[in-house]
Amino acid sequence: MNITIRPMTVNDYKQVHDVDVMTQKQYLGAKFDQMSEDEKKSHLVSRKSEFQINVDTGYCFVAEDEMKNIVGFVLANETLPFHGKLYIRYIGVNPEVQGQGIGQLLYNKLIEKAKETNADKIVALVNN
Repeated sequence: MNITIRPMTVNDYKQVHDVDVMTQKQYLGAKFDQMSEDEKKSHLVSRKSEFQINVDTGYCFVAEDEMKNIVGFVLANETLPFHGKLYIRYIGVNPEVQGQGIGQLLYNKLIEKAKETNADKIVALVNN
């Protein structure tokens, strides 16, 4: 599978949202399907109201296959007022293609961008 990592755009919303839903279903299992729409929205990171803000950070990327389907994404931002420190809000990869190095490609692109912008730290929280 040929994967291209590129900056996220507002036009990516629908596909990013779809991957977000898939990964939340994978993480939460049947519990996700039993939630109200408001509860589901609270678990999703791809909120339409915040999407433009995420794109504008310059630290959000998508992984695209050769058919231009988005199969993964990473949302990150600079932690203001602490310039030079990036915070990874979320990384998600379509469950059907997990284990193929797509998450690593997304991390590599974020690290490359961090170096370009002189960010000296990248921070992430991990759920188990």
